[in-house]
Amino acid sequence: MSMPALAAAPRAPQNASLLLNAAQVHAQVAVAVELYTIPFYLSALASIIPPNAPNATDKSKAAYAAVLSVCTEEMLHLQLAANMCIALGTTPNFTAPVYGVVPAFPDGTPILDPNDPATGDSGILNARIGNLLQALPTMLDIEVPSEFEAGRLVPPYHSIGQMYAALRTLARLASPGIPWTTTHQQVVFATQPFTQTIASFNDLSTAIDVICEQGEGQAQSPPPSAPFNADEFRVPTADQTAGTGSVPASQAQFSHFGRFLNVQALGLDDSVLVYPGTATSNPTSPENLKLQSDFAALITTLNGIWAGTTPQGGIWSMTSLLDDAAAVWQKGNIPQWTPEEIL
Repeated sequence: MSMPALAAAPRAPQNASLLLNAAQVHAQVAVAVELYTIPFYLSALASIIPPNAPNATDKSKAAYAAVLSVCTEEMLHLQLAANMCIALGTTPNFTAPVYGVVPAFPDGTPILDPNDPATGDSGILNARIGNLLQALPTMLDIEVPSEFEAGRLVPPYHSIGQMYAALRTLARLASPGIPWTTTHQQVVFATQPFTQTIASFNDLSTAIDVICEQGEGQAQSPPPSAPFNADEFRVPTADQTAGTGSVPASQAQFSHFGRFLNVQALGLDDSVLVYPGTATSNPTSPENLKLQSDFAALITTLNGIWAGTTPQGGIWSMTSLLDDAAAVWQKGNIPQWTPEEIL
């Protein structure tokens, strides 16, 4: 699939069609990006000593709470991105992400080329599943705020915020031809101070603000300089971007980038983690096979929910995947969410 070029303004009917197609492609990519983060973050979360474990420390409890809160909000973001697809007249295509390979736009995810001053990364993102210590730099790269990024809004984008900025622009230009369909859109999270159903450009724009501000924090000019402080990366206003109801206010006040900076500031070491994983990890262990089976079932469920053929409650099966990933770590293996033959 080729990426339709961004247009300055619609000049002819065929341009309107191209703009709508480009907006739909970007909404599909948004679904892929949000889905990409969830297994990656859940794997890191599952590697942390659970807060109720006898050997849990204050550091492990703080890290667990921060990463869990981000995982919860990423599920909200996935719901919003899928609803954007429906609004734009396309059904979201949930496809299991593959890690450890360089992604390509638009079929690969997350089509990011971050310039992250917190990690020094400035290359195409190639996420590899690992424990929290191994994954944290990439987690910061994924959530890097757009104010650190420059350049035209063309892929590969330097941040999730840039990708959503391009989607917003395309949706605005294509708005007269957008059907703004609400049939099969889903609202599975607690009541929010913003609409979760996308029925207009304003709704779409608000949803993008929520996703970006929860992830990156409020844009600052000039951008902060290293060393960074999480207080510089807060969610701007609680009435616009409050958490999902299951995210404590102590976490919801910080953006995802800020929460991961807080985790980084804990100075974690191997003693905080229970499961290091090994270089000889078995991707076909019984625990990994169960994870792969349950994840494949979830992907099928998600596709059915937004196609209107599956009850919406099935999305919550995503939370059980945390136990599956923990079971993999407990056996000394690294979670592998997709079968080897897909890689």
